[in-house]
Amino acid sequence: MPDGDQQQTQQTTQQTQQATQQTQQTAAPWHGLTAPEDVAYITNKGWQNPADMFKSYRGVETLVGRDPSTLIPMPKADDPAGLRAVFAKLGMPETPAKYEFDSPKDMKLDDNYLTWARENFHKVGLTASQAKSLTTEHNAYVKSVLDKQVKDYNLSVTSDKQALLAEWGDGHERKMAAASAAAKNLGFDQPLVDAIEQTIGFAKTMRFFSQLGEKLGEDSFLSGGTKTSGFGGVTPEEAKSQWNAMKTDPVTVAALKDKMNPGHAAALEKQTRLFKLMHPETK
Repeated sequence: MPDGDQQQTQQTTQQTQQATQQTQQTAAPWHGLTAPEDVAYITNKGWQNPADMFKSYRGVETLVGRDPSTLIPMPKADDPAGLRAVFAKLGMPETPAKYEFDSPKDMKLDDNYLTWARENFHKVGLTASQAKSLTTEHNAYVKSVLDKQVKDYNLSVTSDKQALLAEWGDGHERKMAAASAAAKNLGFDQPLVDAIEQTIGFAKTMRFFSQLGEKLGEDSFLSGGTKTSGFGGVTPEEAKSQWNAMKTDPVTVAALKDKMNPGHAAALEKQTRLFKLMHPETK
């Protein structure tokens, strides 16, 4: 080829390369970004095309073992807004009202408690699942405490009933009837009696109402004004009082000492019966 033709071909090639470079320079970059900081970031990374970005992303995913988009950056301790953003990503509801609680069986949650719980759970950043789990555990604890209180109270009532049986002996039925009648006649309904009982205990409550009945005349309460007689239903304490009265009564003392006394047999029988009532374990 003549030298003139070679020179012409070289010039044409150079012009084509220059035109291509000018086109590349004036055309939009391959990444389509225009913000200086974004362009600088890609330039610093050395990415020339989408394939380079893909390789870089896959390398990061392989390094961390998961999709980088699922990673949550940890804010500094003095960044409350950042912490709230993390809580939100973990599942904290947008507002306190979004928390849902399970009501314990046979119990109704207090509205004031629900308001307090929702506001404070949201304040400390609990997730919805954490709040639900926490309230479920809380309800279970409260139920266990209440169940134990009922169990302990029932055991206490059983113990008090046994103590009154031993304390009142043959007079137990009369004392209990006097207590019941006194409460009824004085206007104490069962819920009120139960409230007193839960405060001071079964035994103290029964003693209280029994004493009220005695002071107000329980015989009138129990039999419509007809006085009871004899030794039936006498408590050990009452028997002891009568026993002591016999020892200070000159007529009774004389009858007990003299077998020929017309009242000897009756006085001796009374003394024997009182002794048995004072000491029911000897029966």
